[in-house]
Amino acid sequence: MRRWPLIGAAAATGASLVMLAASGLLDRSPERDPVAPTTETPAGSRASAAAAPVSAPRADRTEDGARTAAIAFASASQDWLYLPDDQVDRAVRSIATMSAGPSLSRETVEEIRSARDALAKSPGRVWWLVRPLASRVERFDPLSARVVVWTVTVLSAADVALPQADWLRVAVDLQWEGDSWRVQAVNDVPGPTPMTGTKDRPWQPEPFDDALTGFERVGSEPRS
Repeated sequence: MRRWPLIGAAAATGASLVMLAASGLLDRSPERDPVAPTTETPAGSRASAAAAPVSAPRADRTEDGARTAAIAFASASQDWLYLPDDQVDRAVRSIATMSAGPSLSRETVEEIRSARDALAKSPGRVWWLVRPLASRVERFDPLSARVVVWTVTVLSAADVALPQADWLRVAVDLQWEGDSWRVQAVNDVPGPTPMTGTKDRPWQPEPFDDALTGFERVGSEPRS
């Protein structure tokens, strides 16, 4: 069992932030005063713990039910960035099996905390979008299933992370426990990753944010 792919769910969790720093994409200037560990939302208000965590849906024990649950779980970290550690812990345990919950929660809380602390150093708005695009049921029976979800995560934060998109195939191993599908393990594989369209070019964080002035994120908008 591997850590929750919070950058299949978004190119800025603990391990990914380390990779960004090593590649020069992450600026952790020591002279910048740290700010409180909250994150600007695209709407311009400070995010808080008001974002509602994903909970295990009462899906039926069908293939479609397993697919629906896996898609929701693969993009759950969209909201976790805006929650304090104790709520992240509860959110992860609420969708994990009893046996996997403690391990998945511990790893996820650590990674989310690293991401939150790094992104809080940005003087501007942080864009963090996690979206499922397609799915495939690889294995199914009434007690367990594996569903692979193709996801894209968009991240941009001035002075912290250049605008980027992270594409992953997230394999979610599910078990039917109680009255719902729950996560037993999560693995991710990079790609497939499309190239930038021929009519555009890579952006810097400030013009990226300026171009989206007045836009509100579609879905999962944290309330201030």
